[in-house]
Amino acid sequence: MITLVYEAKTPSPLFENQMREISGTPEVQCICVEDIDLAKAFNKSIKKAHHDIVVFLRKGVSIHSENWARIIINTFSTTSYGILGTLGTLIVPKSGMLWEKEEPLCGCIWYEEYHDANKNLFGEEFTDKVLDVVSLEGSFMAIHKDRLAVKFDQTYKGDSFYDSDFCIENYIAGVKVGVVFGIDVLKAAFDDQDDNFVSNHIKFIDKHKELPCRINPKVVIDQPLVEIKETPSLNIVIPNKGKAKELITCLSSILEKSSYENYLITIMDYGSSDAEKVEIMSFITSHENIEFIQTKQPQVSQIYNDAVNTVNSDLVLFLSKHTVLVNDAISLMVSTYLKNPNKCGTVGLRSHQNNHMVRQFGLQLISFETEEGMELGLDLKGFGKAYAYRNELVEGVMGNPSECFLVERELFLQLGGFNVNYMHSLEDFEFNLKVILSGRKNFLVGNAVAYYGGFDRPKYLPKDYLLLMDFINENIEHISPYVNLMSA
Repeated sequence: MITLVYEAKTPSPLFENQMREISGTPEVQCICVEDIDLAKAFNKSIKKAHHDIVVFLRKGVSIHSENWARIIINTFSTTSYGILGTLGTLIVPKSGMLWEKEEPLCGCIWYEEYHDANKNLFGEEFTDKVLDVVSLEGSFMAIHKDRLAVKFDQTYKGDSFYDSDFCIENYIAGVKVGVVFGIDVLKAAFDDQDDNFVSNHIKFIDKHKELPCRINPKVVIDQPLVEIKETPSLNIVIPNKGKAKELITCLSSILEKSSYENYLITIMDYGSSDAEKVEIMSFITSHENIEFIQTKQPQVSQIYNDAVNTVNSDLVLFLSKHTVLVNDAISLMVSTYLKNPNKCGTVGLRSHQNNHMVRQFGLQLISFETEEGMELGLDLKGFGKAYAYRNELVEGVMGNPSECFLVERELFLQLGGFNVNYMHSLEDFEFNLKVILSGRKNFLVGNAVAYYGGFDRPKYLPKDYLLLMDFINENIEHISPYVNLMSA
């Protein structure tokens, strides 16, 4: 059914029996190869293999999950992938050093011990999905012999870069390379650079003039059917200044993707040109549920507050004009509130950049160590990473950015709305923390999805940052559980 090729100094019947016992398949052919010129050894093993599917394990690597072989066999039989692994990357940089950045990685691996603390998960796990990558980490690699375009390049000596070359050569030739989940792989030690590392690196760079090579991640969406029996009134507030085309794109996504009908879109315009106003008005004229309000108020947090006070509704959805809905996110968010009305604070969604990398999976506070002690950092969770999100409802997140979150209007007013002492940003951080202090929870609907076409990572004014730090310090006992302790 499957052939297992493992790297070791001598064959180990004990190891082979262990791998067979948990394989989930009736037949596992085992081949032991020495750690000299792995490209050559693996090519020989492919010829010796009795089966079309061959799994390669590097020295000191073991598998610790039941039915690992069954997972690989089923994945190959139900997909067109030719090469599979458990840890891969979306980018092969010009340097050829695949693992120099964490952001494009996906999959997981255990180091040193098979223990929860030693699990290295890059992004999240998508159990029933295969994620496309350009190259794989070579500790665990499975191939389907009949689907390969090229074998291992035997001019690579030793144990470095042969695996990267193998993956990218096949990828360029049209072979699908992917990361599969559900197989726990333990790597006993980090690889040492052998004597051939430098020469292999030079060879790899010289051979692959096409670098850098990258692909965009998949935007994984599993949207459940949404049944909403109650339809509370919803006011969607969009502040706007110029950027008519971006605003119209945002509005179009709401109109096209939303099955929820009991909403009013309130555009709060604070400085568009006459020509831009004409363009906007020509679009919204035919839509009775969109209103256009002009204001001279330049501060966005006050604009949000004014809109909530002006329009009476049960719920409010704050939305940036740069946000483009991918699916029926509004129904999913309203449904989440309706199922949790007494404990629900803000309800957010996940958003992606135009290159499919994560824009945000909620707000986060990060405590990191500096030479002067511990400092608190602010960020969008998952920003710039490939798969740093969960495709499900998450209860009890720290908060959601004001570029898109839903809240009960009465709760928003009870908490005083946005603090207008913030001159540029961070009013959403404080408001979400106020929600937590009030005893409610913030929710993030991971399968409600949008693209965000605006600026990159937000920048915070020092005065705004200090104002938020004062608020946090005053409430540190209640807020500290929502601070991610990490070293940066």
